[in-house]
Amino acid sequence: MTEEEKCFHEEVAGRLFEMRDAAGMTQEKLAEKAGVQSNSIHRYEVADRRIGLYTAVKVADALNTTVERLIPEEYIHKTEKTDIEREAEDVFHQLSPEDQKMLLRQMKGLLAVPA
Repeated sequence: MTEEEKCFHEEVAGRLFEMRDAAGMTQEKLAEKAGVQSNSIHRYEVADRRIGLYTAVKVADALNTTVERLIPEEYIHKTEKTDIEREAEDVFHQLSPEDQKMLLRQMKGLLAVPA
């Protein structure tokens, strides 16, 4: 493994730990919600094991976030979001699925209103 790969996996591990901690979940609870072995979360968080893409999707979903948030920014080549786009996205992800659908309908309704 190259030094760059090692740094990447260590940063992913740190982000995973921070997100789990912020969500107030134990490693065991996250493992249960993501459908993985409980010791796997520990190994991902200490960068002892690389997290695969499929597992990263399941873990991100269990944390109510996206895989993109687990990946260090410098490895993602994308159009930069504005502060308001990031804030709106953060709020949206905190809503229940039902509230997300309702908000989306309301936003689409705003687009239909003549100026």
